[in-house]
Amino acid sequence: MDRLTRRFLAFSVWMLAYFLAYIAVAIAIRYLSHSFRIVEIAAIRSAGSLILAGFFVFRSKAVLHQLAGMQFGYHVQRSLIHLIGSLALIWSLANLPLGFIATIEFSGPLFAAMLGLVVAGLIPGPVACLGLSLIAVGSAYLLFSQGVSHDPRLLIPVGAVALLTITNLMLARLAESKSVVLIVFVMHAVQLPVYLCALLIGLDVGGTAQPRDVHLEDVLGVSLAVAVLMLAGFVTQTALANASRYGSALQLCAADTLRVPFLTLIGYFVFKEMLSESIVLPGLLVVAGAIITSLPQTRARSRQG
Repeated sequence: MDRLTRRFLAFSVWMLAYFLAYIAVAIAIRYLSHSFRIVEIAAIRSAGSLILAGFFVFRSKAVLHQLAGMQFGYHVQRSLIHLIGSLALIWSLANLPLGFIATIEFSGPLFAAMLGLVVAGLIPGPVACLGLSLIAVGSAYLLFSQGVSHDPRLLIPVGAVALLTITNLMLARLAESKSVVLIVFVMHAVQLPVYLCALLIGLDVGGTAQPRDVHLEDVLGVSLAVAVLMLAGFVTQTALANASRYGSALQLCAADTLRVPFLTLIGYFVFKEMLSESIVLPGLLVVAGAIITSLPQTRARSRQG
């Protein structure tokens, strides 16, 4: 087994862990949205990740040594961008059909390719270009068929993908030299106080949760959903950071869009959301493009070379 194949297998394993944890997060967010506001859900997720990451950070002298010598500026920038993107994504998962959300996350690899071209002058290879073309065609078809211009809310998950793509690229850079749990710990050490301040001043990006009669099964269900959100939220970030060590930034963002079929199936089987026929064809194009773009391939070439 050559080095490229080993790296691709490691990349695939970490991305599978990320997909499974992301599905758990999506289900927990949808369930909790009936009892909690958007910022409250974000704060719960952040608190869980901070506690779990802190447990590993303070048990490792090597990681503590990295923390002592860390330059925090870049981490703070990424954390704040990620905070805004996370709020947008949580709102989307709580309020929009999961199949639609998953499908319009087409823009991840496109943003990654554009940023790579503009910032580093990197041109994707022929295979990646084919995949990106399919994603672009599918996304354009989707926008026309769903009438986004008549419902601006449908742009919120697109904005979330744009911001989280930027943070994914920043994450790939940080993961080259920093411990994964340290990256997660610092990010939530920045984000959690912001969420708490937002709650104290009554700021929220979504509507107030609907009050309802509380029964024992509701308490147990909410408790389980909170636990799942805290644990799975931590796993999504650590798995994504580890995957970034084995694949290119473009592969990372392309594979991320493979959540399309996962979330669509969850929406159907768990929440009884029927998939609109107008989403099927663009969704298939997006998935095909994402698969092609995430295949093992040589590094993107520079415009100068």
